[in-house]
Amino acid sequence: MRRARSLRLAQILLAGAITGVMLLTSACGGDSHLQQQASQGRAQLAQQIQHAESIGVPASSLQPIIQQEGKLNSSGAPFSMFDNTPDNTYYKNQASSYQQLLSQLQQQIAIVTGQNQGQAQQDLANFKQTLATQQSQKVGDVQDFSLRYTTDENKLAAAQYPKDYLAVSTDAKNAVSALNLMGSTYGQLTVFKNTITQMQQANLDVTAMQSQYTSDLSVFNTATTPDDFNKLGTLLNAQYQLAVVSSTQSLPYVGAAKLQEFQSQINDLQTYGMSTSKYTTLYNADKTQMAQATTIAQYTDASNKINSDMASMHDDLVQGSSWYLIKKLDQEANAWGQAHLYHDTSDGNNYIPDSGYTMNGIGYWLQRENGWSYSTADYQSVVADDNNEFFNFQMFQQDYADTTPYNQVHQTDLEMMQHYPSLQHGSVIIVSMAQQSLHFFVDGKLVNSFLITTGRWERPTLPGVWTTQNRQAPTEFKSSDPPGSPFWYPPTPIHYAILYHWGGFFVHDSWWRYNYGPGTQFPHQDASGLSSASNGSHGCVNVREDQAAWLYANTNWNTQIVIY
Repeated sequence: MRRARSLRLAQILLAGAITGVMLLTSACGGDSHLQQQASQGRAQLAQQIQHAESIGVPASSLQPIIQQEGKLNSSGAPFSMFDNTPDNTYYKNQASSYQQLLSQLQQQIAIVTGQNQGQAQQDLANFKQTLATQQSQKVGDVQDFSLRYTTDENKLAAAQYPKDYLAVSTDAKNAVSALNLMGSTYGQLTVFKNTITQMQQANLDVTAMQSQYTSDLSVFNTATTPDDFNKLGTLLNAQYQLAVVSSTQSLPYVGAAKLQEFQSQINDLQTYGMSTSKYTTLYNADKTQMAQATTIAQYTDASNKINSDMASMHDDLVQGSSWYLIKKLDQEANAWGQAHLYHDTSDGNNYIPDSGYTMNGIGYWLQRENGWSYSTADYQSVVADDNNEFFNFQMFQQDYADTTPYNQVHQTDLEMMQHYPSLQHGSVIIVSMAQQSLHFFVDGKLVNSFLITTGRWERPTLPGVWTTQNRQAPTEFKSSDPPGSPFWYPPTPIHYAILYHWGGFFVHDSWWRYNYGPGTQFPHQDASGLSSASNGSHGCVNVREDQAAWLYANTNWNTQIVIY
């Protein structure tokens, strides 16, 4: 009996102890307001991650944030029976960490959106350029592509989220692929038509093939997707083979057409300065094999061999074209510059006004880009850049002869915005190296104009369509050239600087200058009396300090910088 009472007493004491601990615990555990802040931060971050996923931010960009979120969510407050301080500190840290992750997430969303926007703008520009090329060649019906371009342009203007820009990029790339296939498919149509003509000249019955060609041409004119052109290409190949089989008398004519196309590609490669010995050897072997063919099977083998050998040239043709166009731009710029020399009364020397398009300028950077290229797609991208610079150079020449006052819209401004659709929206700085002027546009409307000074002929400003890469106010420039070099300058404070191209190419104030405008990019006597102001810049765009302040205040990270 005594033992039972002792056991009961122990149970009562234990229950009391547990109750006491529970009371003590309930009295601690941290401030409820801080707990609520941490809980709200956690919910807000989770909601924003879900939002980021819904607008197209890729999982790879979100994974680091999600991993950190998981670590935070799995942690727990420290146990503190008599002191709330550790708990409060824990919840404060939790709330702060969630806010930091939320800030990182918002920055990541902005970065991805900006990257997708830039890519969409470039893809749409490539779409327009490819469309213009196809229109100039007068090959196929491109009306549907023109309407499609307008639709993509409107979608780009209305785009807000990464997925919106990605949709524009995807469609623009598909359109470019289709337009490129349009050219090759048209080549197949031409070969088929020439084959029909050659067979007709050989007094062969080509009635059925003429009907097929008419049908193929109708399909070609309504094709709008890469798949459409691929299917038509397959059909044309089958029809072509059938034409070969239809009569052995057609073999010499068809073979001659294929060999002629092969020789034409070899000639192009030779023009680009690439080695043609390998392909000339292949051509001679194919020519011999074609001449010796006496059966359909032998001819088919020879024809397929020619197709394979021509296909093997594609990568070299693209690579050769990329280097050739850079050299051609430099040659044309130097030739034009020599025909339009600027006579400098300050030193009595003559200077070409378009050195930005030579190897001193953009040619050097295009060569670097090409030197970094590995794949055919890389070289193809350089070819696109080359073609854009040829267009920019045309605009330079046109603006050089324009007498419109610097503070009014120039025709070349409008043509640049038409050629590069992304320039029609948002804030855009357009610099004319020919006029030494800067025009600031917002949504295609001229807002302000300044006279400026661009790079000297040895260190010209780079023509092209660039994006804002950095903004600094203030900063300090330090020369990358050693003391003693004619290009060296002491550390210089700069109040407003907008980076437009890596390697130190800025739009910035030049407080040491007094004179701006035409001729100031060459040696001259500046009214400031400073020797540092007696020549052009080192590739930057110099702006008067008060105007640079205005420009900096009215631009942002999305501002595009156009120089031509």
